[in-house]
Amino acid sequence: MEMDIQMWGDEQIYRGMDPEEAFKNAPHRKKIQNSVEEEEVTRLNNRLMFFFSRCMEYHKLQGRTWVLLIDSDEFLTFNYMHSDDVTAPPRPAIQELAPKLSKDSLGQLRWWRRRANYQMDVQKRLPPAETTTIAEFILAEADQHPWKFEDIACYSFPRLMYGAQESEESQVRAGVPDGVDPYKLNTLRFMRHSPKIKNNKNRSGKNMIDVSRLSFKDLWETSGSPHYTLENECREEFRFDTILRANHYLGSWEDWSARSDKRRNRKEFNIKKNFREKFEDNDIRPW
Repeated sequence: MEMDIQMWGDEQIYRGMDPEEAFKNAPHRKKIQNSVEEEEVTRLNNRLMFFFSRCMEYHKLQGRTWVLLIDSDEFLTFNYMHSDDVTAPPRPAIQELAPKLSKDSLGQLRWWRRRANYQMDVQKRLPPAETTTIAEFILAEADQHPWKFEDIACYSFPRLMYGAQESEESQVRAGVPDGVDPYKLNTLRFMRHSPKIKNNKNRSGKNMIDVSRLSFKDLWETSGSPHYTLENECREEFRFDTILRANHYLGSWEDWSARSDKRRNRKEFNIKKNFREKFEDNDIRPW
């Protein structure tokens, strides 16, 4: 399998535009300007939105469909569930909510619930990661929610935070071929994660977008947040009754602090690295 890796800088993102001028015309400018984030964080978020739109434009021109928008410390995987998982309580029954909703709102709720129920059913029959790729799975399920062309163009999935607590060496090295150092790969080195619920470690999820369903103009209707990238297409996802999820790796202190960001300090790292409850899995190991 060939991989085309491209490194983009401001030249590819802004294409000669002054970043400050570009920001003034961005659809998400008011949201970012009204946020309580520091100026540097605001600048990074603005740049990220422009990068996402340029990236989606590029892939649309290449005739592609699903584009995954995640960070370099996040990895997409099948969202397998385990017997010891702690998850959110079931959604309220539609009958309980119906009296409080308009006819249109009730119709929308039923549509979203059918979509959610399909994903929960699929969770019970997810293929082993060593035999099927996510791309192969989506193609095989192309006529089902949430992949069908008539569905919305944005698929949102939760993130699961993996801390910096080391697992036993025998677990880290299990199944790893000779010549490969698993301690250089966070997906093999760190297995302890947060509970599969909405909390201040997992936070909001991420998105993948089928650019073939959208116009070039749609790709610029950004929200200002990487957690629901397109304002009119995406929604935030916290629940873990989904087909896919992103494993989010804190990594070691050396790796985490290497990026120039005021938020990446020792105090914040210590808050993130440990979990009160111990959950471990090797779902992503077969890659």
